[in-house]
Amino acid sequence: MILDWLRRHWRGLLVALILSSAFLSGSWFGARQANAEWSLKWKQRDANDATALAKRQAEARAEEQHRQGEIDAIEKRAEGQIAQAAADADRARAVSDGLHDEAAKLAARLAASERARRAASASEGTAGTTGSELLAELFRRADQRAGELAATADQARIRGLTCEAAYDALAGAKAVEK
Repeated sequence: MILDWLRRHWRGLLVALILSSAFLSGSWFGARQANAEWSLKWKQRDANDATALAKRQAEARAEEQHRQGEIDAIEKRAEGQIAQAAADADRARAVSDGLHDEAAKLAARLAASERARRAASASEGTAGTTGSELLAELFRRADQRAGELAATADQARIRGLTCEAAYDALAGAKAVEK
């Protein structure tokens, strides 16, 4: 019975088989071609993205090196200024030490004079530290402390100006980017 039916309809079945085979093969080849086109587009997009990323990274690296160069130059200039301030403080300290030595000699002469005067008048008793010696020591200590404070203030000022210059260099670069 099935064979009879197949013998009667074999031409229609053959045409249906040929048409369905043609349709399926066309669909398969079309899908394969579409997939190949999309695959090519995705690869091209990925390549463009990779190129753009490499370009952005190179630009960012160059900008960072430029900024670091500016900061290094600012730091180098600040180190020179700090060294100059330290040298100035050392010269001032040397001059101050010379003045202190002269003041100490003068105070010693005044003290010797006062002691001689006191020795002449027996009523005052033994001579201790004189006012001129105390005054000379007070001025020496005050001048020494003022020198220390001035050196600290000079360094703090230079460091503050350096920080401000570094900030301005970076802030100026960011303003240009916007």
